[in-house]
Amino acid sequence: MNRPLTLHLKAALLCGLLGLSVALPLLWVPLLPGWNGWRPPLVSPRVEALLAAAAAFWVAWCVVDIPRRSLKILVWLATLWLLGSGVWLFGLYGYDSSSLVPLASAFIAGIAALVFSLTPAGSRRVRWQSLVGGRVAPAFLRERIDEHHLSEDPKRETLVVVETLWPNGGDEVAAWSGMTGVAGEAARHFQNAGGYLERCDSGGACFVFGCWGQESGAAPVVQAVWDWIRKAGGCAAITRGECVSGAADFPSGRRWTVAGTPLRRTARMAAAARGYAVGVMVEDALLDELDGTWLSRRMAWWDFEGQRILIREIRGPASEETSESTDDLTRWDRAWEAFWNGNWVDAENGFASLAREKGDAAARIFALRCAAARRHGEAS
Repeated sequence: MNRPLTLHLKAALLCGLLGLSVALPLLWVPLLPGWNGWRPPLVSPRVEALLAAAAAFWVAWCVVDIPRRSLKILVWLATLWLLGSGVWLFGLYGYDSSSLVPLASAFIAGIAALVFSLTPAGSRRVRWQSLVGGRVAPAFLRERIDEHHLSEDPKRETLVVVETLWPNGGDEVAAWSGMTGVAGEAARHFQNAGGYLERCDSGGACFVFGCWGQESGAAPVVQAVWDWIRKAGGCAAITRGECVSGAADFPSGRRWTVAGTPLRRTARMAAAARGYAVGVMVEDALLDELDGTWLSRRMAWWDFEGQRILIREIRGPASEETSESTDDLTRWDRAWEAFWNGNWVDAENGFASLAREKGDAAARIFALRCAAARRHGEAS
């Protein structure tokens, strides 16, 4: 059992016990000598005590555990109403009893539980706001809380990780001034797509998709990244893999975080995307989930932490591409195969023609690398 659930259970038991202990003496008040007040029709004090105990613990647990404040108050008042009307209805059929003790115990337990739920320890929303801050969309967080997907305990799960780098500017002072606005727009854009902001600094930001029971399909993530790069510029990388997520203690305080190899891999891929002058880069394994809806081209083979992976550049939705663009991809593949086979002349000619005709920055970089490799071979 996780820590928040244990805390809520203990709080509900204490609030219910408090309501019951305060209300039970009312069973004997009408029986005191000299009591001239109202005498409820007590048929079975034992049954009334059991009903009071059940009502107190039921109300305390609902008020403590339900995350929405309006809903927990509604459940509390509805329980009081149904309890009172139910006892009255049973009286019409000859089962005389009193609603005084059950109603009093439920009322007192509800007040105690409501006071507890207003504290940081008792409010799940307040607690998770302290753990994630503004790094997730409020509507998304509220949905996860209502569906009980949130957990502070560390666990392994397969997530999609996106690393974005802000556009490179010549004037670093101007880039620094505009970084705040770009970071805010990026946070809103990816949070609305269901992303969690793991890290944000002057260079870029890291977003994670698939947390807390959310589906982590690659297609909507690629679409969100593509829309962002077309709108704001810069570059981004997308990968998928097993991560460890949970709440951890940091010098700045306790917060929810994600760690694992996919975060390191996507950071290196984003740096490579900037080096190749491309917009969106993904690993080859992720393309199997896109079902041909996106066109891509191969960029490089990598050896990363004992894994051989192929990274690709996303060129755009297949529905928006023309036959001429498909022909450009074929020309790129021929030049790329020549490059990785060490045929520098053919590779340089193929990349140079793409760079010259299409203004392809990545092809220009590959052409320069081919020329450097050819000159090195001739010199040796």
